[in-house]
Amino acid sequence: KAESGGQIPQLFALITKTITPELVKKTQAVFQFNVKGKEEGVWHLDLKNGDGACGQGEPKNPADAVLTMDSNNFADMFAGKLKPATAFMMGKLKIKGDMQKAMKLEKMMKSLKAKA
Repeated sequence: KAESGGQIPQLFALITKTITPELVKKTQAVFQFNVKGKEEGVWHLDLKNGDGACGQGEPKNPADAVLTMDSNNFADMFAGKLKPATAFMMGKLKIKGDMQKAMKLEKMMKSLKAKA
C-alpha cells in the first residue's frame, strides 16, 4: 500500500466518490483535518460550497471545524471502527470550531462505510 501514499490518500479518494450535491446541501460545513503521526498532513473536506470538494491542504474557504488526530485514529474513524464522539471523549480527537457541524461527520462516515 505504501506506493499509493498510505491509507489517508486512499480514504480521500473514496470520500471524493461519495460527495453528492445532496450531501453538500445536508451537511453545509467545511472540515479541516490536521493529521499527526505516521501519515502527517493537512486535509480538507468541503461540504458547503458548490458541489463539494476534498483533498490535501487547507480548505479554500474557512473551516467550520478543525479536527486534529493521529493518522491511525483517522483511518479507524472512516472505517467505522471508532466513532468521532467516542474518539473525542477518549482524547483521541481534538475539535476546534463548530462542534455540532463536526458531529455531522459521523453521519457522513456511516454513508461512506455503506458505499465502501
